[in-house]
Amino acid sequence: MDRNGAEPLVELSGVGRVFEGEGEEQVRALDGISLRIHAGEFVCVTGPSGSGKSTLMHIIGCLDRATEGDCRIAGTDVETLDDDGLAVLRRQAFGFVFQSYNLLESLSAAANVELPATYAGLRAGQRHARAREILETLGLGDRPDHRPAELSGGEQQRVAIARALMNGARVILADEPTGAIDTEQGAEVLNLLEALAERGHAVVVVSHDRAVADRAHRVVELVDGRVVSDSGASLAESPGSAPDPQTPHRTTIPWLAAVRHGLVALRTSGLRGALTVFSVALGTWSVLALLGLSEGVRLDIADAMEEMGANRLSVSSMAFGKPGEPARLQPLTLADADAIAERVANVSSVQPGMWERLMVSRGGELIDPVIVRALSVNEPLTLQNAPWPLAEGTYLSEDDRDAVAQVAVIGPTIRDRLFSPDEAALGQHVDINGLPFVVRGVLAPHPRKIGEGEMMWSGPRAREWDGTVIHIPFETGANLVFGKENLNGLDVLLTDAERIDETAGDIKDLLFRHHGMDYDVTNDALIWISGKKLKAMHLALFGAIAGIALVLGGMTIVAVSLAGVSQRRREIGIRRAVGARRRDITAQFVVETGVATTFGGAIGALLSFGGSSLLAQITGAPVAFEPWFALVALGCAIATGLAFGIVPARRAAGLDPVSALATD
Repeated sequence: MDRNGAEPLVELSGVGRVFEGEGEEQVRALDGISLRIHAGEFVCVTGPSGSGKSTLMHIIGCLDRATEGDCRIAGTDVETLDDDGLAVLRRQAFGFVFQSYNLLESLSAAANVELPATYAGLRAGQRHARAREILETLGLGDRPDHRPAELSGGEQQRVAIARALMNGARVILADEPTGAIDTEQGAEVLNLLEALAERGHAVVVVSHDRAVADRAHRVVELVDGRVVSDSGASLAESPGSAPDPQTPHRTTIPWLAAVRHGLVALRTSGLRGALTVFSVALGTWSVLALLGLSEGVRLDIADAMEEMGANRLSVSSMAFGKPGEPARLQPLTLADADAIAERVANVSSVQPGMWERLMVSRGGELIDPVIVRALSVNEPLTLQNAPWPLAEGTYLSEDDRDAVAQVAVIGPTIRDRLFSPDEAALGQHVDINGLPFVVRGVLAPHPRKIGEGEMMWSGPRAREWDGTVIHIPFETGANLVFGKENLNGLDVLLTDAERIDETAGDIKDLLFRHHGMDYDVTNDALIWISGKKLKAMHLALFGAIAGIALVLGGMTIVAVSLAGVSQRRREIGIRRAVGARRRDITAQFVVETGVATTFGGAIGALLSFGGSSLLAQITGAPVAFEPWFALVALGCAIATGLAFGIVPARRAAGLDPVSALATD
């Protein structure tokens, strides 16, 4: 304390600052500086270039640390503070005014003034009101919404002074505040600084301008890092105590303010922001396009497998008997069909089946053998309950069942063999095992007709798919054609093909309880397994390509963001000078990346959904989208952007404030 008991705001004792040069060379910028500055003093630190003026200001303002000696600010030992503590001290105790103004070009005058209070935690409404009040006091009441480029040099410097006053700074540090403006505007700035000293602020101006030194209450001259003279106003002459800080001490990150600044940064970043948005939009579009293709292929495969019977179980008798005795078959009955339909879950319908290989003829043309299948018709047949669609005519109906009608639906191979191309088949007769049947319909070629190079299946279905098949009503076949009541087998159609093995086990258990023996329950497992493998391959392939697209987008974000850090070094230095902690800078850049990736992801999603039909036309592949695809793709895009944006954000946060502010 001084002789009247007042605590100095700035107290330096034997402070030195040494910088490492090339090799082992050291550069001593300050050497044994001892200095006390009280509330209400207007001090000018002067000296030739290279004398250490700016270094002294940086140490007083806690932008840099001394390598020697002690530094106390408002009674706080600076050496006891970590980086966050220094940031808090800067925002509460200091206001900086620079020669080049150091205003953020993307923000309005009022937003620039509000910046220190943002990091200090003042509510938005209070910030707005206080910033406009200070600007009004400094004669800029009609300029709060103007950006720096729209203001004169003197007006920009007054905005910088307003920013320095925003948090009620006890110490105003001004580095060459009149160096970039004319004499008249310089005099106005000095008048403002002198008025601040009269109000109790400690004002420290670094300048080599003699006119500035003449206006100061106290002049401290440096040469080669040492104090060579100090006019030393006594404490008794100082006007009073310093004002108290006006804002609270924030411990959390100002996320809402970071989002607002992120939106402003995206709007004003030009090509850099456009590249970030474009890279994320491209990555999101790629992910959604591949998901759409994968889902389209999955649905197409599922439809194909259903057409091929992969959702169908075939139930038939198994041979059994004692050793040495002929094997016997336990037949299936209509009662078994009803029991399966009623008691087994996941069963859509049950088709009792009778079939035999019989001769079919018309006129002098004979086809032998032909698979003649008797189908039980409980309701009009639809595509789901029939092997494949019709080329012409109608399916078998309930009326045909009730009338035990001699009607048939013939396969395309039989149509070609028994009728000429220009001859109508519908309404004509064909003989089945000597009995006349009216042709009710003609099946179309099977959608998965077996051909060269395709999978082959044995049994009746292979011949069916070749088109050599005739369908007749079940009752007609049982009473007139086959002359039997027992079934050759049952075709069980499933609701969910994924549960085919579970349902097969349930059917076997049911039949064993009824008959005390096993039945053969089979399915086209090869089709199902191959289909699942194909789906897995598509998913893995598309997933890998989508992952590559996201990684490439992320790398673009890293490159663009790192370039942005280099371009925004001065902005980072300004934010640090007004009280931003490293975590605040990290959050700012991460949020900016998040804002850009959100916009890019939304654009990519819109392009993907809007261009799905075009994508299908270009690729020739089916494309299908589920609503959740957009959320997943957008989430992946944002997560990728944030993950890759953390590296540039940490690079920005790690910048030294002094070197950042010194950036041209």
